Amino acid sequence: MDMMIQIKNLQLESGEVAIWWLGQNFFIIKTSTGKRLAVDPYLSRQAKYVYVHPKAPMEPEELEVDYILCTHDHLDHTDPITLPIVSKNFPHTVFAGPPESCRHLQSLGIEKRRLIQFKIGGSYSLGEYGVRVYSSATPEEANTSHYGYIIECEDTKIYVMGDSFKTAVTSPETILNPVRKAAPDIAVVPIVGDIPDRKPGDALKWCMYIKPKVVIPSHYGCFADRTIDPEEFVKLFKNITDVKPVVIPYMGCFIYRL
Repeated sequence: MDMMIQIKNLQLESGEVAIWWLGQNFFIIKTSTGKRLAVDPYLSRQAKYVYVHPKAPMEPEELEVDYILCTHDHLDHTDPITLPIVSKNFPHTVFAGPPESCRHLQSLGIEKRRLIQFKIGGSYSLGEYGVRVYSSATPEEANTSHYGYIIECEDTKIYVMGDSFKTAVTSPETILNPVRKAAPDIAVVPIVGDIPDRKPGDALKWCMYIKPKVVIPSHYGCFADRTIDPEEFVKLFKNITDVKPVVIPYMGCFIYRL
């Protein structure tokens, strides 16, 4: 069965949230009403990269969601090939993210009226989804804002960190103190990435600072030269009982109920 058909067909009870992982930082969230929100959908495949999964989990023409959030304007988080196709095929889809992502998407032909430009510290209502915006990196990459989001639905708070840079590794409280105060139930954190400084142990540090009930690893399983076995992350929780690591299989689903 096609991936999007599986997502559409899944029935949830009130209070349940379904989360699918589709590689890298691409997640789809669904509530009991059927509304769907995607974070960082990345479906394009380019010859210059070697992919863990050469075939994308679905075609861009199939990605029917109500909302798309981009965490920052990198290829694998604001996909310049996928998102205009989604916009063309699904006129109801609303796109949101930092200023650079919104400007990029507008330059690709997505109408300004369908774009929501987030600001750090802002709270936004996207139908039944609430979104609070946080910084995920200090200005170490001067041309790109890095945002993290707490997505609220079904009385559950899901924090998606997106990406991070050296400050988050060396001084996590600098970035994550507002997130910790918000007390997310679930945290989605990158376990490997674009800088050698970021390792699974750093993601553990973030989790122990935020203290969610559940942590989901991300930012792996896409580029063959930048991936890791997520079980290496899970092993770090061997003696930790108050935070539960959950590895969502590729194209798999995790259902959470508060």
